Amino acid sequence: MAREQLGICAEANLHASYLLFNALEGQEAVMRQKLARVPILLARLAEHFSEAQLTGVVAIGANYWDSLYPGARPQGLQAFPFADNDNLALAEVWADLFVVVRSDRLDVNFIACQQICQLLKPDVDLLEQLQGFRYLDGRDLTGFIDAPQNPKGSRKRQLTLVDPITQPVFAAGSYLYLQRWHYDLVHWQQLEISQQEEIMGVSKIEGTLLQPPRLHPNSHALTSRLGKAENLPPLVTQNMPFAEQNSQGLINLSYASEPDSFNRQFGFQLGCQPSRQGEPGHSANQYDLFFDYCHADLCAAFFAPSLSFLEMACRPTGK
Repeated sequence: MAREQLGICAEANLHASYLLFNALEGQEAVMRQKLARVPILLARLAEHFSEAQLTGVVAIGANYWDSLYPGARPQGLQAFPFADNDNLALAEVWADLFVVVRSDRLDVNFIACQQICQLLKPDVDLLEQLQGFRYLDGRDLTGFIDAPQNPKGSRKRQLTLVDPITQPVFAAGSYLYLQRWHYDLVHWQQLEISQQEEIMGVSKIEGTLLQPPRLHPNSHALTSRLGKAENLPPLVTQNMPFAEQNSQGLINLSYASEPDSFNRQFGFQLGCQPSRQGEPGHSANQYDLFFDYCHADLCAAFFAPSLSFLEMACRPTGK
């Protein structure tokens, strides 16, 4: 049975570090060997710093996959969708590799990232290193509970891990989408709490869905549920706020067992899905209301293969 990377379904941590790399051409055989060693490195550190609850994820960019693993490709793996949309400016980053490190100790994250960079050099260039942190026991910088509807338990595994029946080669892998959102907190904080709640579609304290008529059809919560309150979100998210002197926002990771899950949800939020046409009160300009208070400057699509796949693919014969 294929074994998934432990960071995909891990519980929330206090700190997260994100490494984006570009790989040098002609080093694919070496990279396959090194990427198989990253989970081993993380497992060793997790055992040494057991109280830190360290986990991680190694993911390969959609545009680099065929160079690294030419023998097979996950179904539907493609570059980040909706890069050109009238309702939201999206900036796609062309990253070959993405490594996520999460734990309850920032120093352990630092050690793990340092060792991963040492392992992968000189065959990669580090494009960017991002840092996220847990805020007010799981709230977003808007003050709202982050993803209160996130699935739990077996439902989480069902939504994130590729089914072995549909794609046996990629069983226990996961489609991964990265977005970095910058918040306009100056204007957001000028809103009344009742206005913020109607934009988000949930109560600010409890995180529960508002009741009609306060529940706007284009609220953040309802568009995440494809327009119906009874729907469960089709994705599992791992979000972390980030904050610098002049920039604050959210690093959003979305995991899915099939790529259409993300396309459906994000397309619905952008107001560009055909299924939205004909809905009561719908117009071509309707989209997630929260998009008026944020913008994404970094978007990328990856696939996080199973540990079994990483180990198998690094063998000289590829078998």
